[in-house]
Amino acid sequence: MGLYISILMFVVTLLLGVPVGICLGLTGMIGVMTLGGVPLKVIAQRIFTGLDSFPLMCIPFFILAGELMNQAKITDRLVTFSDVLVGRFRGALAHANVVASMFFGGITGAAAADVSALGTILIPAMKKDGYDAPFSAAITASSSLQGPIIPPSILAVIYGATMGESIGALFAAGIPIGILIGITDMVIVHFIAVKKNYPKKIIKVNFKEFIYIFGNAIVALIMPLIILGGILTGMFTPTEAAAVAVGYAFFAGFAVLKTLKVSDLPRIFVNAAVTTGVVFLLLASARLYSWVLSTYRVPDAIKTGVLSISSNPYIVILMINLILLGVGCVMDPGAAIIMLAPALAPLAWQIGIHPIQFGMIMIVNLCLGLITPPVGLCLFISADIAQTSLEKVARAVMPMFLLDLSVLFLVSYVQPFVLYVPRLFGFA
Repeated sequence: MGLYISILMFVVTLLLGVPVGICLGLTGMIGVMTLGGVPLKVIAQRIFTGLDSFPLMCIPFFILAGELMNQAKITDRLVTFSDVLVGRFRGALAHANVVASMFFGGITGAAAADVSALGTILIPAMKKDGYDAPFSAAITASSSLQGPIIPPSILAVIYGATMGESIGALFAAGIPIGILIGITDMVIVHFIAVKKNYPKKIIKVNFKEFIYIFGNAIVALIMPLIILGGILTGMFTPTEAAAVAVGYAFFAGFAVLKTLKVSDLPRIFVNAAVTTGVVFLLLASARLYSWVLSTYRVPDAIKTGVLSISSNPYIVILMINLILLGVGCVMDPGAAIIMLAPALAPLAWQIGIHPIQFGMIMIVNLCLGLITPPVGLCLFISADIAQTSLEKVARAVMPMFLLDLSVLFLVSYVQPFVLYVPRLFGFA
């Protein structure tokens, strides 16, 4: 009965619009209180244990590094560089949007930051150039999914810390997946741009000008190279890499770009602290409720229920994907990983899915939830920037979503595609 009460509380608070972190915390506390014979101090213990993980220390560093680089106004430089690369194609600004997200994702590791930073620049520019508002918002939201997949991915850090897997291996696996998602978005952009006759740019840049533009962008592009290069070569751990990224962001902002001021630091630190607090509240609350679910043996029930329908690996993978897609529509990806990974991972391993492959299956599924109603955080942000309705943006994003499902199919059923880069660097 206690489990049903806690689930009911979760559904009710979620529908009432209570922030997910608080929603999970309340649900977890009710779950503990209805267990019977369990002291309430377990609540505090589980919350603390949920954050007592060394790999999680890299999250605030990555967030701070992203804030520093964003405040240093590297977004404009990345957009200009992306425009030079793909501006000659029809639908130039939409293509530049996708490429810029690919670069920007290598700095922030978060989709919401991508939409907010790039959307405020590119969506008004696209509307001014003749693109309709729903499409402008849709491509901005869809391309932002590269952020949580391309390293440094905060979701990869959460999964690695939760399941004890190599974060470096997850980072390596995310590289081709994130790039492929960007390519699928550009395929859709091409067909829509040709159909609607969206403009291309006549860009005349000589070699000297290209070197100048590239030089402006390289300051930002070096950061993901430092992070990945250090991790993949074994020079430092992901947590150390995050600290190095912060140091580089300070150096780039103050010494190279000279766009950061000391007076900017209080606002940067406050923004980073607030974002970190939101993320850690989610992680702590999700860990508490995950413990409640484990105590009620929900993971065993899920495993038994799925296998009772079919033990065929292809069908089991399909059912896992359907579960994760459904959860991703209503729940924050980080919280969902903490709650569901311990329940679904043993089932996946039993049918031969590699732990790193399963991690990427979870991440890609839950990222798709960011552009899927009713929650669809990236849809809400981009629709607000474009000043159009969520319904119109949701319809416009559907072609990108459907093609992204083909990437999910590769991740789910073609193991070598996921493990090639991790194996190349000796992680798997």
